[in-house]
Amino acid sequence: MHTPGMSLRLRALGVGLALAATCVGCAKVPTTGHSPLMSAALVHDTVALEKISVRRPLGDPVMNDEMWNEIDEQCLPAELRTRLAANGFRAGIVRAQLPEQLDQLLREEPHPRPACGASAAPVASAQSMLEAKTVDVVNESKVRRGLLQTRAGHRATIITAGENARIPQISMLLRGDDGRVTGRSFEKCMSVLALRAFPEHDGRVRVELVPEIEHGDARQLYTASDGMFKIEFRPATEVFKDLKLDAALSPGEMLVLASRADRSGSLGHHFLTEQLNGAPREQKLILIRLAHSPGDDRFHGDDLPPAAR
Repeated sequence: MHTPGMSLRLRALGVGLALAATCVGCAKVPTTGHSPLMSAALVHDTVALEKISVRRPLGDPVMNDEMWNEIDEQCLPAELRTRLAANGFRAGIVRAQLPEQLDQLLREEPHPRPACGASAAPVASAQSMLEAKTVDVVNESKVRRGLLQTRAGHRATIITAGENARIPQISMLLRGDDGRVTGRSFEKCMSVLALRAFPEHDGRVRVELVPEIEHGDARQLYTASDGMFKIEFRPATEVFKDLKLDAALSPGEMLVLASRADRSGSLGHHFLTEQLNGAPREQKLILIRLAHSPGDDRFHGDDLPPAAR
């Protein structure tokens, strides 16, 4: 039997518990000074790669010349370097120290980022990018950073051009090993780097990058997987296997990929230059940094270069 006093005490206790729950739900998350990009838990066979893209005016001297004095291009086979150059690409690895010119590029923010809550183009995947989106070129950051977590050997994608709106049509020149030049045209295009990461026993990770072009309307496709056929609904894809980059990275090292400003109309030109909403054409620099490999206990936000925090 409940007395009036007991009911009153029970009601007071209920109010107190409700207030406590509310306070817990609204409690401020403590900050540790680590990068918020690096807060996700990692599976034992997961590779964490920091991806950075930088946009600069076409022909920018730092991006096309000065910074390459301190980037290791010789680590790539000579045949591959020749093939990449002929098709408008340039690639190398940043080892222990970030080149001064590259560090300056990563620190530059010529325009402010959109304010929190402002209208901005949403991020799109290679499979779901079907409709045009409006981009605020003036306020969009020139340096974009993110974290890519991928399971060992699994395919991931990095969109380099056509992310905000598929390119209606491109015509390009491809140069083969024999020096012959052929022309190709694609419609409703998006340029993608297909990425796979393979951890090695010494703590390094071998990163594979293959240029691909998605084109046309989505359609039903049959692909082989584990000895079986899998049905997918997506646009057709042109894969450029001869231009595959294969580089072993130690934690903290970066793979750098850029276009060559003197190869207008090449594959690299269409992959890593873009003209948004009538603004002057810009070049893109793609950096992929190994932030964590399986078995590496040094995965902390404080390990990131200042430009990535």
